[in-house]
Amino acid sequence: MIAFALSLVVFIFWGVFLAKISPPPPQEPIGEIEQQAQQQPSTPLPGIPEVPSLPQPQDLPSGESGQAVPEAGQPAQTPTTPIPQTHAETLVEVVKGPMTMTFSTRGGVLKHVKMHQYTNPEGDGPIDLVPQVAGAKYPLTLETGHPAVDQVLMNGHFEPSQPYIEISKSNPSSDLVFHLKHPSGFEVRRTFHFEWDNALIAVDNQIQAPNMTAENLQYSVVWGPGLGGQVDVKADFISFSGPTTFANNERQENPAGEINKTITYRGDIQWTAFQNKYFAAALIPDQGIKSSQVFKKTEDQVYVSLNFESVQSTASATHLLYIGTKNLEILENAEHKLFRLIDYGWLGNKFAFLVKPILKALGFFYGILGNYGWSIIGLTFVIKLILFPLTHKSFKSMKGMQKIAPYIKVIQERHKGDRQKINEEMIGLYKKYKVNPLGGCLPMLLQIPVFISLYHALFFSIELRGAPFMLWIQDLSAQDPYYVTPVLMGATMFLQQKMTPSTADPVQQKIFMFMPILFTFLFITFPSGLVIYWTVNNLLTIAQQYYIYHVAKD
Repeated sequence: MIAFALSLVVFIFWGVFLAKISPPPPQEPIGEIEQQAQQQPSTPLPGIPEVPSLPQPQDLPSGESGQAVPEAGQPAQTPTTPIPQTHAETLVEVVKGPMTMTFSTRGGVLKHVKMHQYTNPEGDGPIDLVPQVAGAKYPLTLETGHPAVDQVLMNGHFEPSQPYIEISKSNPSSDLVFHLKHPSGFEVRRTFHFEWDNALIAVDNQIQAPNMTAENLQYSVVWGPGLGGQVDVKADFISFSGPTTFANNERQENPAGEINKTITYRGDIQWTAFQNKYFAAALIPDQGIKSSQVFKKTEDQVYVSLNFESVQSTASATHLLYIGTKNLEILENAEHKLFRLIDYGWLGNKFAFLVKPILKALGFFYGILGNYGWSIIGLTFVIKLILFPLTHKSFKSMKGMQKIAPYIKVIQERHKGDRQKINEEMIGLYKKYKVNPLGGCLPMLLQIPVFISLYHALFFSIELRGAPFMLWIQDLSAQDPYYVTPVLMGATMFLQQKMTPSTADPVQQKIFMFMPILFTFLFITFPSGLVIYWTVNNLLTIAQQYYIYHVAKD
């Protein structure tokens, strides 16, 4: 019990200790990855063709308006005609179940992604996954790094194909097309394809720039300046929030504080994303994508992007977009290794093989019971049933140890000072009565990985965020606000120890009796769902002990 308690304390608090004395070193990207300064040209990697950069803004002649203009007698190299101001911004809503996406005709970008099933902690409306940062680009902005072109892409009027779309079972798929036709001949068509039974949005970007060469075509689609939805979640050393890229079969995290250069990923790019504890927005390459990047404009403006392949006067690329919750089942069904968006923390990934089945089991019980609190109790019964043969054998061994306790004392007095002789006779005694002095530890050791897996399932899983049980417990992923369940857990643990036979000396027995107090204080900050699991497990163990010690004859 002491070893278990100390191990548990180490598991929970070792990460906090490390974070304070030694922040984790920045990860070195794996595979074909380059890091470059914002204002420096990139170094070509072997075997990968580089598209030349756009002309620097200072090399372009400027008119009175500040926009680039062509030299006399030369063909236009960039869109130079002022942007028409006759079209006011129009918002186009796409409703899909409990999610509403709001697009703007100014740039054909996303302005809001509202998740109506999740409420802001202030209670003033649904969560919006698009952060509203003054002066920042909106998600899905097209950019080149060239001021004149970017002005058209960000502020030009994209004519929408529909004013409103609702995706439902009766209307299972639909396209939203944004079309920009600039007087200079610059033309952009953006198509968003939505499906009811598909969590991914297919995005097709086609750009025609007849007066520009391949050297001037270098487009990116951007997500940023971050991700909203980090509600009622305090900064936690276990979970990572920020830009994350899955490239060359490695999950790369880039903390905002460590991004002082543009980070470029090449090779097998599965996705680049922003994610936090419960939500994620991922750009998934399809065709015409050559690389992805992570970069920072200001301290509160961090972006991820996919970079297009370009040919003479044309840039075309398709990619997929995932925006929503980090629900394990949804991410697995979406493929593209999106399930790797879920990171079960510094210790939980070691038990990911258990976390997934626990989540699926909870989902199964939830489908029957309709309440995650009762689902946790049902899961506790199943786990107890699976471990029943081992615990039964363990308790019988402890009962046997109680019977031979007088003989052990006789051996210890008979051979006082001769440790080797005592051990030899005690081993013979164990064999004669078929008991194992370590048998009582096995059930507790088997509970440790289950406990840690359930802790991470409760802590990281959106399915359990805000899930109520009954009475005062309205969020199983949060601690009990009135500390009732930790006290009940401590009481059941104390009763369990009182019922457990012990051959320890009085001093050791007093130490054991201190354990329920230690665990009570330890469990105060744990998710209430986890405390319910441990309490119910203790009650089932007490029932099993009573049966073995007072009912069973053998």
